Amino acid sequence: MIIHHYTNIDVLALILENHTLRFTRLDQVDDPEESNFICKGVNLGPYTFVSCWTEVKEESIPMWKMYTKGRWGVRLSFKKDGLFRTYTDYEYKGHDNMISDVGKEIHYLLDPKLRWNQTDYMPPILVEDYDGCNFFRKVKYVDDIAPYADGCVEFPEDSKTEGITVKTDKVGSYKNKRWAFQEESRFVVFFAPGNPLAYFNTDKYIPEQIRQIRAIKNNEGLSFSHYDMNLNEEAFENLVVTMSPLCEPSQKIIVKALCKQYAPNAQIVDSNLSGKLVK
Repeated sequence: MIIHHYTNIDVLALILENHTLRFTRLDQVDDPEESNFICKGVNLGPYTFVSCWTEVKEESIPMWKMYTKGRWGVRLSFKKDGLFRTYTDYEYKGHDNMISDVGKEIHYLLDPKLRWNQTDYMPPILVEDYDGCNFFRKVKYVDDIAPYADGCVEFPEDSKTEGITVKTDKVGSYKNKRWAFQEESRFVVFFAPGNPLAYFNTDKYIPEQIRQIRAIKNNEGLSFSHYDMNLNEEAFENLVVTMSPLCEPSQKIIVKALCKQYAPNAQIVDSNLSGKLVK
């Protein structure tokens, strides 16, 4: 499957040089309703990060207008599968007793070091099967997204027990019908505040787990609003860059220079809408 992302030449430069793709927290995207995905007083929106794409091959005039800087705009087209770099627990032996013994390596989308070392947040365990782990999903357009948060947060029946169950498959999956023109698909990542796994097999593990549960219950925010996820270097072999329908020759020269340095096999093509829009 080929997916498409409308952006600008400056963002393209960062993607090519850093081999990363930026995920944006839901309270930072253009639809403020998305950041209020509340169940039992817990707002899951500010823990959810998305990268927005479309599977529609035909170019979209609204997308060119809204998400690019006129003549500085580009549309990036990648193969969906294999887009992100993968890791295995075998690459990092920090917690040997937690390595899965299934007869083969499991390929994860996030570096195991994030799970076991840093303490600011706990990333999800995502595998290379984007659809199977619900990492990639097609947005559903509805009259009201609020009811879809029901059942996403559960607490133990015993009120004295510290615990919480969070289901993340719905958060980031719904938008109001007014946005249906986007025909959006997206990658979705959920980060929990604090990381008890950094203290696994130590006396700090349970206290950190309780602290994390309370942080979510109290809607404590994360310290970052964006996350840059590592791309697979081979993904750039199939990159197609469509120039803005409003672009000038100078913008195309810049894109050619960027691709020559960082993605020499990328294709650069003109927009099918060239000459059909007023500059």
